[in-house]
Amino acid sequence: MRAKLSLALAATLISAAAGVGAARAGETRCWVDRGVLVVPAAFGDVAGDYILDLSSPKSVLHVDDALGEGVETPQTTSTLRFAGETAPATLQVASLDARTLGLPSTIVGLIGADVLAPYVVDIRFSPCRVRLSRRAPAFQAIATLPLEMTDGVPAIPATISDGRTALAGRFAVDTGTAAVRLSSKVAALSRTPAKGVDPASRLDPPARLDALGLAGAAQRRLPAALADDLPPTLAGSIGTAAWSRYELRVDMRRGRLQLAAPPGTDVSARRSARSADSSRRGSR
Repeated sequence: MRAKLSLALAATLISAAAGVGAARAGETRCWVDRGVLVVPAAFGDVAGDYILDLSSPKSVLHVDDALGEGVETPQTTSTLRFAGETAPATLQVASLDARTLGLPSTIVGLIGADVLAPYVVDIRFSPCRVRLSRRAPAFQAIATLPLEMTDGVPAIPATISDGRTALAGRFAVDTGTAAVRLSSKVAALSRTPAKGVDPASRLDPPARLDALGLAGAAQRRLPAALADDLPPTLAGSIGTAAWSRYELRVDMRRGRLQLAAPPGTDVSARRSARSADSSRRGSR
């Protein structure tokens, strides 16, 4: 059996910063609460703050808000209004307490990959903006990665290392946590955590990953946690602490994820991150 990677326990959390300023037509402002990407949206009459999590295969309406609207069924269909788009959507009705307790925002739902799949999803972290497009505008990609849907979740190739052992695999694109979440089949904590520490916490990742190899570049000491809720074919998921270094374009219909340098960044300095795939296909 292959040895598991070891995650070093850590005491602090790296999270992305939310931006300010007006959103342009066709996009919406967003913010990052403790590593979780949050957007304003409305599902029927339930308007408020929604987690935007590409690593969730199903969108969810929080059960308390559903009951407040008289919805007592396991799922409900209505019109979702988000980022300038209006479309019918079916959301699961379930508790989001495990995802939201400890967030400063009052979360009424979660927008997942099922709702986002028809669109090109552009995410900029500073200032924080999300754009949905059917005909996407130009995008100055410095790296392009092949993206495949795995059990309804968009996933890309990447490599992880604990400084001694390296593992290549497929990882979900995760915008619901800062952490690199690793399947407990491939990683373990370096030591038993203190009492009360959750090894799988999304909001307080208890560990650090020595290195993440993504699009030809290495990122060091990212917040990390274990995960038991991932599809068995995935080694883990990659959260916002890694994505916030870029502008992100996720195109599930065409099967590609593209990265661009944030505004004000010297693009030439990031050319080392260009993948072999991007050199062939560019940013079509």
